[in-house]
Amino acid sequence: MQLSRRSLLTLAAAAALGGPARADAVADLYQGRTIVTGRRPETTNPGLLRCLAQVLVRVSGDPRLAQHPGLAQFADAPKTAVKTFSYRDLYAFRPIKDEQGTRDRPYEMTVEYVPSEIDAILTKLGSKPWLGERPRLVVFLAVHHIGTTFMLNSMIDQGELMRESFQDAAWNAAMEVVIPAPETIARSGLTVDGTPGVKIAALLPFVDGKVGQVPLVGQLDWSKPLLAWKARWRLASGGTERSWGIEGVNFDAAFRNGVGGAAQILSGNGTPA
Repeated sequence: MQLSRRSLLTLAAAAALGGPARADAVADLYQGRTIVTGRRPETTNPGLLRCLAQVLVRVSGDPRLAQHPGLAQFADAPKTAVKTFSYRDLYAFRPIKDEQGTRDRPYEMTVEYVPSEIDAILTKLGSKPWLGERPRLVVFLAVHHIGTTFMLNSMIDQGELMRESFQDAAWNAAMEVVIPAPETIARSGLTVDGTPGVKIAALLPFVDGKVGQVPLVGQLDWSKPLLAWKARWRLASGGTERSWGIEGVNFDAAFRNGVGGAAQILSGNGTPA
């Protein structure tokens, strides 16, 4: 089950501080979270495997590792590299009904991993940690839905669920996502129709480079034939614009594709398909 997270991971800000804050930010990379039903091995062990894949992605910046065939070797040893794990009862203040007090009660499981052991696994999978300061993504997103179009901003009512979904995607990629204010969108002159052709360089004056902000430009279109979303993303890195996308998905998956793809590029792991 996909875990909902409402707050941003402020990795880049903490990295800029150095000292203990930097150490805490790096430690956060080696932490995974998921939802499990009950605390018995048949639900905990799959949760540990999900967290391992999650942490490998967070530490490396490469979302492809979540589907790496090499993960299969850990199915029989789900506690590999685990330092500790704990549970938070999501029904802590609800009356117990039926089996919710035993087998079916949902918990948020938090897993902390041994960094050196995770780094060693990454090496075996042909990857490496991305421990430097991470840019902050400022998302300029044009949305075409049934009967409506809009630029996503920090205030627009129909964008509330999308903003929350972006924060989930940000946590999974260990990135920070900023949704611009309406005033920023207005000053940039960006419109829904103009988004596909805008040069990323034209948006640089409207992000704060001093704190590592970079523009992520996206188009999100509802497809009637697919009854699902199509997304296209663009990011500039090393003086080159990169583009990628996904279709036939809900917007949660579309945003994971956008943020995860940006992390893949910025971490030096190539361009998403």
